[in-house]
Amino acid sequence: MRDLNGADPRRFGPYRTLAVLREAGTTRSYLARGGDGRTVTVTAAEPRLAAVSVFRSRFRQELAAAARLAGPWAQPVLDSAPDDPVPWFASPFTPSLSLAEAVALTGPLPEPVVRALGAALAETLERTRAAAGGAFQGLGPEVVLLAADGPRISAFGPLGAATAAAEGPGGGLAVTLGYLTPEQVAGHRPGPPADVFVLGTLLAYAATGTNPFDANDAGADPLDADHAGARPVAGDVSGSAARHRAAERIARQEPDLASVPEELRPVLARCLAKDPAQRPEPSVLAAVLAPSGAAAAVSAGRLPARLTAALAEQASAVLGLEAREDRDDREEAVPAVPATPTVPDASPAAATGASPASEAVPAGERDVPPARPTTRRAAGPDRRALLTGVLSGAAGLALGGGVTAWATDDRPRPAATGKPAARKPREPVPGVPPAAMWAYDMPDTLFYGSPALHGDVLLLPGDSLVALDVRTGRELWRRKEPVDNASHPVRVDDELLVVLGVQGLLWRSVKDGARRHKVPYGQLLETGEDMSSTHLVARDGAVVWFKGNVEKAAGAGTRTDGADEKTITLFAYDVVRREPLWRRPLAEHEYVAWALPHRGLLVSSRDAPRPRDAKARKKQPEGLQEFYTLDRASGEEVWARTIDDLTVGSLPTLSGTGTLYAAQDRELRAYELRTGRELWRMRHASPDGRYGEPVLTGDTLYVADNDQVVYALDPVSGRQQWSRKTGFLDGVGSPPSVAVSASGAAVLSLDAVQVTAFAAASGERLWKFQAVGEQDTGGLEPYGLLTVDGICVVRYGRSFYGVPVE
Repeated sequence: MRDLNGADPRRFGPYRTLAVLREAGTTRSYLARGGDGRTVTVTAAEPRLAAVSVFRSRFRQELAAAARLAGPWAQPVLDSAPDDPVPWFASPFTPSLSLAEAVALTGPLPEPVVRALGAALAETLERTRAAAGGAFQGLGPEVVLLAADGPRISAFGPLGAATAAAEGPGGGLAVTLGYLTPEQVAGHRPGPPADVFVLGTLLAYAATGTNPFDANDAGADPLDADHAGARPVAGDVSGSAARHRAAERIARQEPDLASVPEELRPVLARCLAKDPAQRPEPSVLAAVLAPSGAAAAVSAGRLPARLTAALAEQASAVLGLEAREDRDDREEAVPAVPATPTVPDASPAAATGASPASEAVPAGERDVPPARPTTRRAAGPDRRALLTGVLSGAAGLALGGGVTAWATDDRPRPAATGKPAARKPREPVPGVPPAAMWAYDMPDTLFYGSPALHGDVLLLPGDSLVALDVRTGRELWRRKEPVDNASHPVRVDDELLVVLGVQGLLWRSVKDGARRHKVPYGQLLETGEDMSSTHLVARDGAVVWFKGNVEKAAGAGTRTDGADEKTITLFAYDVVRREPLWRRPLAEHEYVAWALPHRGLLVSSRDAPRPRDAKARKKQPEGLQEFYTLDRASGEEVWARTIDDLTVGSLPTLSGTGTLYAAQDRELRAYELRTGRELWRMRHASPDGRYGEPVLTGDTLYVADNDQVVYALDPVSGRQQWSRKTGFLDGVGSPPSVAVSASGAAVLSLDAVQVTAFAAASGERLWKFQAVGEQDTGGLEPYGLLTVDGICVVRYGRSFYGVPVE
């Protein structure tokens, strides 16, 4: 941290600069204070680059990427102005040192700190990989920060992590990164495995103080490379021998890991494999480095005393600056910064001997609007308390006490029970609410069907049925079914639940999971029949409707061609009286993709019959649906009709008064179900716009679109009450699903990247939640959610989180 000089700006938007925190290749970070008294870090572009249009375009793109990185190990963006004369963004200020500064000050870091650092960065890379699919290229010793409560990434892509940038030929931008990878040397575009290679290099540097490919080439110049691979900049002949030596070492030489702690060598060697396919996935790397999660590793890791002291001096300096500002907040002159420890030259090239790579951005690159973050102050520790806490931690070390910068959690731990315990949730991080109350991974089991809530008991079905206390995440019981894999738990009363399995219906005690009753599917079938692939369709009171593939063996039925007869059949069953009500074989066009109970009826849709007349068939919309109802008691059809040109691409919603809400192409529509009369429709402004599944709660209808906008509508008129963006990228994938908290105070949007909460009354964006690292999703899939009073249970893959919600 240094004083401002005559060339430094005195203000960015509402923030007045106090000092320069650090300088990087393309940006400069300032300590600044807003009109509300909040102290922040403002990261601004170098003025010489601000006039380069392609630089501005890339700056906007990386701001938009900040939403994908939201989590405990990435600096949140509070405010931004990419269109100002000098583009900038603001983040909460936390006393910190860059990895380069830390290694220059104290030398190699202890192994527990390296593990915690690696696990946190790997969790962030996993989140980025899942969200964007491409390479992040935002890691470097200058943008990885070490703070008292854990590490941070302060950049959102290659521009922020660059060691240098300049306008290239034809209006492009040559961006020099801190590290080169073997695939770039070979002339290939870097993919996600390149980030793992760079992370391995960073961790080797953190553990040893040197770059694992450093051959002590004094004065080695950066190696310039564009997206297509490594190639010198035209006309550049200086230092070419050094560049080629650096590239040759990375491409062919094995990394020098002799000084790396022995237990870390195998995993870092895998990260630094020449073949990208041999490098571990970020989630695997995080689990190897910190089996209990990055948060637990951060709690256990002890920063060296010199780093803790440096953080304390930085905190003291900031408190001094704030005190002077408080004495006269109209004074424009900035007080001098109190002295801080001298840190040797810590630039990536000097500190690591790294061989940089550069990335060319084509001229005329399309601008991507940034995700404008909310400026609502997040729940978390008070800033001044945080600064004071850093000082207290340093004092404890100086006096020989047990206080540490990354302190362990000393709360009482539950006694071992032999059952898998919920993972310890992450501690709150300023600007990143909410912290999960608990987290639980489905261990040693496959997951089937849908989880369910039975009061305060969360039921997770699979080849074992697991019951958790929804308030604590504590496992209450598990029941292994060697034959009957659980799929759909259904609540019966305060004591019992029913589970649809492979072989039949099971009644179990909610208290301890003990089996009380079983009805094999054979009791619902005729002689010679067998059933498979059962699926719960709907439930209303004591009645459940489920469908299954019923197969009648050859010779047992009416067929004479010797082939088995297979029919999808819909069953109605009373789970209280434990007796079947009816069964209905479905025609080929009656697949019952959805069904809604309504006033003694079961409502569904099927493919509309094709008109006999050729002209009428040509006019009929493709995929037109016929809505029909079945009598709840008998299964007999009551009525059927088409409604306009509805094809029902997503699950519709039905109100208690009989209003059907359905998304159709670019429109959300409302109809009177009984008559088919249209009540209203809302058309999307974008030609590619699509609405998702509507949700009706009380007097409000909620729906989201594929531009990541959530709408609150009057269900009677369709009038919009509010609309808000989730902060994720526009036009990506399918529309998010929407849920409402048990109290009705919060609306939650769920996509493949995050859960976003809004205030139901105003639409104010409250918070975002993302699972990191531990989940095993088998690919990108949307979040799932169940709500109970005060809690939402978030599912991602086989991981579950109890998140507080209003």
